[in-house]
Amino acid sequence: MATTGETIAAIATPPGVGGVGIVRVSGQDITALCKAILERLPAPRQASFSRFRDAQGEVIDEGIALFFPAPNSFTGEEVIE
Repeated sequence: MATTGETIAAIATPPGVGGVGIVRVSGQDITALCKAILERLPAPRQASFSRFRDAQGEVIDEGIALFFPAPNSFTGEEVIE
């Protein structure tokens, strides 16, 4: 897969009603994004209960985070879901 050097995010769940929503983020800024949103980088390939924070540091949601380090991810880059 070709890389652009940019960090990208995409909704990974189909449209419609569902109990789970997945956002997949891939690229070189994953570590910084995780520290800003989760306050840590989750352990690789382990489901981790997390609190998701906004730009002001307020908790806006809770859920599961999964970190896939490069090059062992679908994109070959670091990925967080």
